Amino acid sequence: MEARYRTMQARWGEGGIWRNWGFIFQMGEGSPLHLHHNTDEFQGFVHEAEEHLRAQRPPLERADGAFGGHSGSFRLLPEIQTWDASGKAESALVNEIEANVLGLVQMSPRDEAEDDLCVFSGTANRPLAQAVAHRLGLPLGAMAIDRFPDTEVFVQIDEMVRKRDVYVIQPCSAPVNEHLMELLLVIDALRRASAAQITAILPYYPYARQERMARGREAISARVVANMLEAAGVARVIYVDIHAEAIQGFFNVPVDWLQAYPTFARYFLNQRFVRDAVVVSPDVGRARLAGRFAQALGVPLVVMQKRRGAAGSVETTHVVGDVEGKIPILIDDIMASGSALTQVPELFRHGARPEVHLAITHPVLLPSALARLDAEWLAELVVADTVLVPPPKQHPKLQVLSVAPMLAYAIRGIHRGTSISPLWRPDAPQELGLYEEL
Repeated sequence: MEARYRTMQARWGEGGIWRNWGFIFQMGEGSPLHLHHNTDEFQGFVHEAEEHLRAQRPPLERADGAFGGHSGSFRLLPEIQTWDASGKAESALVNEIEANVLGLVQMSPRDEAEDDLCVFSGTANRPLAQAVAHRLGLPLGAMAIDRFPDTEVFVQIDEMVRKRDVYVIQPCSAPVNEHLMELLLVIDALRRASAAQITAILPYYPYARQERMARGREAISARVVANMLEAAGVARVIYVDIHAEAIQGFFNVPVDWLQAYPTFARYFLNQRFVRDAVVVSPDVGRARLAGRFAQALGVPLVVMQKRRGAAGSVETTHVVGDVEGKIPILIDDIMASGSALTQVPELFRHGARPEVHLAITHPVLLPSALARLDAEWLAELVVADTVLVPPPKQHPKLQVLSVAPMLAYAIRGIHRGTSISPLWRPDAPQELGLYEEL
């Protein structure tokens, strides 16, 4: 039997670049159409498209109507492609087609010593999980994740995982609670399927900014998340650039905290302007991270001190360090509302050049942040792919760097029982050959 599919593309605004973003497929000519997507943040669009396919039951050749009023942002390529579906679970077939649509046609050679290694993915960032699996020479694990009409999540593992070392990749970005619940159910399903060890990889850890009681009588939400992960059955947790380092102590299982700054350093060291740059920490809390980044680039460190007003406004009180005539590279762990950008004009008052580069690990990117990216003095926003940035959010100033090579190295080291400490070196991407072509 052959499956048939058409590639779905999406873009940022009018005139933006169209990018592959999913596909509509059927398990054989005449069977119902299904939408596979990476657009969980845009549930309104997804619901409309899926309802159209269910109600109208169009042939694949005329499935374009599923996008309705969103045709300026989403489209289907006209070519109908086929894929061998013989003897495959639907979830395994979807994994194969998705990898092809994402352009992941080259896979690393598989190591026979890793036959008991499996990588699974939730729905939050499948492109990242696919890239990690391909770096390891593995197909992504076959697993069905569906949502019932009342929004409940259904999870079923579609391959044998008994006595296997399993890694589940799921950043808990928006919709946060849905992705977190999905992760817990995946872990539970794997445990009940007798996986030997389950490692949860949360490139973006949810509720990390709620790690303490700031005013009293508050939930310590980051601790609750840790308790739930352990209760579900994880044996280890991996995350990237956690907002609060103390969260490590909330777990009784091993925790590996990976850092993205070496990946950022690799990018900026290849930019000509770096010799005229300074690294800027937006507050004292980020100073240690910014210091490592500045050392990796071989440039000075500048720290901004701020205080929050009664209405939640941010006021910069001091700029510690010399920015006269320099190009600021501001580094932070999360960009949600983009409020840190309101501090940047203070750098100009101290003589900085009006050409600011941002290095932000987790691109949460709420609408207010996207609007602030249009500032004339902002040269670029460089982010990691820990959080999926859908095409409707991919601003022209956005540069996305992948942490997939780092995660693949960590998975392989943990599975083999070898050290992963080289990942903490500033020159790790170059020295370990993390970004060599497959």
